[in-house]
Amino acid sequence: MTYDEKKQWLWRYRESIHREKELSDEVKELRERAYNVSPALTGMPGGSSDGQALPRAVESITRAQQELECQINMCGAIRREIVETIEQVTNARDHEILRRRYLLGQKLEKISVEMNYDFRYVCKRHKISVCKLDIESDKKN
Repeated sequence: MTYDEKKQWLWRYRESIHREKELSDEVKELRERAYNVSPALTGMPGGSSDGQALPRAVESITRAQQELECQINMCGAIRREIVETIEQVTNARDHEILRRRYLLGQKLEKISVEMNYDFRYVCKRHKISVCKLDIESDKKN
């Protein structure tokens, strides 16, 4: 794998976290919409409705929750792969740079400030560490 391919592979966890957040927001939004459906069940005349708004809302919420659960499980599996790969790095400093970058999603600038290293040095160590990683071909997909 090239350097860029390895970085892309390592970023899968952050992308998975982002997707999980989107799905969580979707479930929240669907619940809020369903809450607004229930006042329409007062028995007061109010327009043409087929009476299926609440069951449809519940079905949508259930589907979204199932998708969210699948995403959470996938996110956990990807995280374990990334952690296992980062564990290859024996140098504590380089390990911490990769951990902060790919598990915590920190920018290299922030890593350099928090670890009290020069930004260029962090960039150099990051690139060297990523290049040394041995990502098995079966992990590529």
